[in-house]
Amino acid sequence: MSLMPTRPPGPRGEHSGIVNYEAWQADMFGFLRALADRYGDVVAFDLGRSPSILVDGASQVRELLFEREACLRKPEFVKDSNRGHWGDGLTTLEGSAWQAHRQALRPACRPRPVSDRLPVVAECAGDMLDAWGCEPAPDRVIDLARELRILTARIAARVVLDAELEGYGPSERRSGIVPFDELYGEDYASAPGGDPSGPLVMVRPRAPRRMETAIRIIDERIASREGRGDVLSDLVQARFPDGGGLTRDEIVGEVIQMLYAGHLTVPFSLLHLWSDIAGNDLGAAIAAEADRLCAGGVPGSSDLLESYCLAALKESMRLHPPAPILYREVDSAFELGGFEFARDAAVWVSPQLLHLDPRHFPEPHRFLPERFMRGGSGATLRSVYLPFGAGPRACIGARLAMLQMTVISLLVARRFRLIPAREESGRFRVHARADHVP
Repeated sequence: MSLMPTRPPGPRGEHSGIVNYEAWQADMFGFLRALADRYGDVVAFDLGRSPSILVDGASQVRELLFEREACLRKPEFVKDSNRGHWGDGLTTLEGSAWQAHRQALRPACRPRPVSDRLPVVAECAGDMLDAWGCEPAPDRVIDLARELRILTARIAARVVLDAELEGYGPSERRSGIVPFDELYGEDYASAPGGDPSGPLVMVRPRAPRRMETAIRIIDERIASREGRGDVLSDLVQARFPDGGGLTRDEIVGEVIQMLYAGHLTVPFSLLHLWSDIAGNDLGAAIAAEADRLCAGGVPGSSDLLESYCLAALKESMRLHPPAPILYREVDSAFELGGFEFARDAAVWVSPQLLHLDPRHFPEPHRFLPERFMRGGSGATLRSVYLPFGAGPRACIGARLAMLQMTVISLLVARRFRLIPAREESGRFRVHARADHVP
């Protein structure tokens, strides 16, 4: 005889909602950690007037994201942060439409195409580093957050459109020049019900309202059907079992989302990586590896995947996950771990909590890249290490993003030492390596 599922334990009701909201505002992750410590791995709580469920156990998270994904949906305010002024794409679609788009994008994200695009990453990163100069200048400070945002935009233009960002690189080999504002975008904040004072606000860069040049490139490619080895070509040429393909508007929505897919993750993660490298005195080790791996050009994927630099990046993303909370809503009711998940309930999974849980990562606050080297425990923890989500809806571009960031980091380490300018967030002091050999 099976027991009927029950509501998860936790602080609910009008008074608790007010108290919870105040605690959340004071220390959001301290509040969530206290909930899990007191009530267990599945906790129901009201945040203001919003009923929510926190899932914090490894087995429960795995079941939720890998086996119950079809019962969940992304909330509209999260979709809005990706969709913006444009149409839907892989990050905002549900059901069969999402499956069709993922199938269309899969060829671009397989290991061989990802490896083939790394020279583009290296070329763009090299141009950025050339602009930094090579003469020692101990007091030179750069706005690294902006530099990385521009680099991300330029790489996206090359990889997604086979185009060039205005003001960077030659144009004659590309589909065209895309104005800076189209690819740098706008910063946007979205919240449930549009309330910026609410408990959850999603802040990220997204495409501006005007994207005329990008749209022209898309329309010309649809008309010509020319294969240029970029993501747009894959989308235009994609065919499904019934013989059909994506419509023009579907391609537009997908391409524009892809152009901005890395604008949050890549700069955020690299800023934290270089802060962690400097704070743990690992610059010499990364530089020595960079000299070894990059002496003959762009390292191959196999070398990158075994590198200490990649392990350091993974460890940094453990400590500073780019999406510290994964937020979903229940689309169809289900039972998990003996608890009821009712339709429309908000469901929270926090990579920030999971990544700092000593049950999964001993000495969780220490920076230990060895966790992610061959034989380390980090690589086996798929249900609790979630820098790109998990399950069927995990980020399809995770492999490209990780290898792209590793290449950039190695190229930087070959030529420069970066030290955070503590007084200014996102700014770093740049020291040219005296022993660098071009």
